[in-house]
Amino acid sequence: MQIAMLFLALLPAFFAAALDQRSSFPSVVGRPVGRRESSALHVVSLREEEASARKGARQPENASSGSPKLEFLKSREPNGPSDVARSYLRDAVADTDVVPDTFPDFDGHDSIEADLGNKCSWDTKDVMRGDKWVCKEGRCVECTISRDCGEQFICEAANTGKNHCVARDLFVQWDWSEVLLTVLIILTAMLSAAAGMGGGGVFVPLLLLLGGLSTKEAVPLSQAMIVGGATVNILMFCGERHPKYPERPKIDYEVLMMLNPGLAAGVTIGVLCHVISPQWLIVLTLNITLIIALQKSATKGIQSWKKETKMLDEQAAAAAAAPPAPPGTGGLARSGSQPGLKIKLADFRGFVQLARDNRKQVGLIFGSWATFLILNMYKAPQCTAMYWAQMFGMLIICTAYTFGGAATLRESTPAGEEDGRLVWTPYTLWLYPMLSTGAGFLGGFLGIGGGIIMGPMLIELGMVPEANQATTAAFVFLSSSLATIQFVVLGKTMPQYVVWFTTWVVLATFVGQTGLDYILRKYQRSSLIVLSIAGIIAASLIMMTIIGVSDIYFDISRGAYMGFSPRNLCYP
Repeated sequence: MQIAMLFLALLPAFFAAALDQRSSFPSVVGRPVGRRESSALHVVSLREEEASARKGARQPENASSGSPKLEFLKSREPNGPSDVARSYLRDAVADTDVVPDTFPDFDGHDSIEADLGNKCSWDTKDVMRGDKWVCKEGRCVECTISRDCGEQFICEAANTGKNHCVARDLFVQWDWSEVLLTVLIILTAMLSAAAGMGGGGVFVPLLLLLGGLSTKEAVPLSQAMIVGGATVNILMFCGERHPKYPERPKIDYEVLMMLNPGLAAGVTIGVLCHVISPQWLIVLTLNITLIIALQKSATKGIQSWKKETKMLDEQAAAAAAAPPAPPGTGGLARSGSQPGLKIKLADFRGFVQLARDNRKQVGLIFGSWATFLILNMYKAPQCTAMYWAQMFGMLIICTAYTFGGAATLRESTPAGEEDGRLVWTPYTLWLYPMLSTGAGFLGGFLGIGGGIIMGPMLIELGMVPEANQATTAAFVFLSSSLATIQFVVLGKTMPQYVVWFTTWVVLATFVGQTGLDYILRKYQRSSLIVLSIAGIIAASLIMMTIIGVSDIYFDISRGAYMGFSPRNLCYP
């Protein structure tokens, strides 16, 4: 009997230690349990134990002074009971001070079924989603769709006939939708490589519609895929030179230096406005913005195609009128060499030389990227004074980097206009950064990123397609790498999904870039880059509109508030 009592006395500490081992102790959904979820499980057990106590359970003789409930939670929580645990304790066992000396088996079916139908509150809603059940209208109920469950979980039917939440496992839950999703992501990545864009405006809707992911799951995964493709683009572009000005890099570091701070500031403001705005306004603005961008890109691409066709016809006519080629040349003097397929690899030696020639620009670009990373990694809690101070400080820093870039351009940029490049004058030194801020605002407000806006804008400002492709890819890399690092640190990524889809995106981007390089050299049609931009915009317009309209319909059907919600800034 004494041995049994000693075992029961030591069981709480053993059980808490086991739950704290995330990698070794499975929860009720077959995945490691984190500290926050362990707190919820601890308090759930209190609710069941309290019911047993009412039937005659006695208070342990070794109960400490003070509140037994609080002391019990302290013994289960080495760092002290969490706020969620305290709240749950008040709701569940407020009318008793009895602490049980036995614990239910959390892996047992009876213990889990006992939770179904019990009361839950907003304070415990998030942690209850870590269990098999979800909290709806104050009660623990079965899930109906996967979005009822928490992040990285899916709703499935159990052997008991009840739906419950289980951890996502790409290969265990693999079916035809994942096959179709993979194929479409590969095609999107190849088209995005030709455009120099990230493809997030297509990736996210595909993950929502075919992958069944929630927005909070799809966005981090999309960012990981984007940064994978953008990395390939940057490696392939970093050592290449401008098609018209061989002394300059294909990636326009001056444009990056001047426009990236404004783009970041615009995205920050746009995201804040997105949070408080109704879905119907976002969808309406999305359609207007992307329709205009599609019209501009498609018109520019078609015009460039016609211009190239005329130029090629003139070259063919001139070649036909030329005298026959001397014997033994194989016709190369007349028609030129026909390039075969060439594997495109990174030219690091060329990049080092170009970076040395543009050291000030590269330094300011990296400095702004590192500054934004630090600010985003150490964000203060929302709506606190420090949070708003950080937001205001970030806008000031963006302005300072823009002024620093303008000073660099005044020192290094020669006078005169250059066809196919952005010309920096006292007027454009403030106009173009303002335009990039507007592009960033639209990207953040619409949830599609700034690259899909910047690409058409740079084309419209006169940048040649090849340089636009490389420079837009650099914009995408800078923004997506910041977002991906934050998601990884916060644990928002799903490793299986990231490895699978990002691997395919990397391969598809490499194939797309290699194929496009061959087509450009053989057919001399850079208009294909502009038409690829139009294709990505059209696909994003269609997919994002479908998602947006369905969300509006859902909001209307459940009678949701359709106006502005400033409180979402503090209570998302």
